[in-house]
Amino acid sequence: MVFEQLIRVHWLERRPLAAFMIGAAYSVLGILFARFIFAGNPGLAAVAFISLLILPSVSKLLLEEENAEIREKKFSLQMLVKDHKDIMEIYFFLFLGIFLTFAIIAAIFPQQTVIKLFQEQLTILANYRGYALSFDNPLWSIMFNNLKIAVICFIMSFFYGAGGILLIVWNASVWGAITGYIVSEAAASGQGNLFVLFFLTLLPLLPHMIIEVASYFFAAVSGGVISKAT
Repeated sequence: MVFEQLIRVHWLERRPLAAFMIGAAYSVLGILFARFIFAGNPGLAAVAFISLLILPSVSKLLLEEENAEIREKKFSLQMLVKDHKDIMEIYFFLFLGIFLTFAIIAAIFPQQTVIKLFQEQLTILANYRGYALSFDNPLWSIMFNNLKIAVICFIMSFFYGAGGILLIVWNASVWGAITGYIVSEAAASGQGNLFVLFFLTLLPLLPHMIIEVASYFFAAVSGGVISKAT
């Protein structure tokens, strides 16, 4: 693959910020491919394309981490965080690049276009608003769903080293599309500047998003490293 040859793993490890640009660039490419090839269901197709673009580099990174684990000749959760901080940083910046790309597109494009483009992602927002209007407590449902996804992320990474990247890309696309769409709704009603609205929208979401995303990163990296080491 051309992109795989262009991006060297050791170069990426030394420059985790470059992962942000890679995440953004792959997101634009993935969305464009999905829009023109799978116009009827571009939201899920975009996630698949982005994951396919990212997978080769992440697989190589996990192989490097496995070699480091073998040299250490031991495995522990503490060592996992300490020794694999670099790949977690890369996961974070990849997530951020994907998240911001989806958020910007959802915020600046017409709402009808965004609904058609990110229909699957925005279904999550519709479901959450439905919970908020009911008498059910959505907190337990959200926490259980996050735990379930983290476990699935670990299992996917265990059986296929970089398999968890699919759920991380999906999660980034959901958070980005929802954030951008809420900003677009607020801007359409004349509530203020687009950039100010973006930060005001993101601020209350940050605590939940950070905890959720961190658990996915940890599950993906630990599952991937254990998979490569066994």
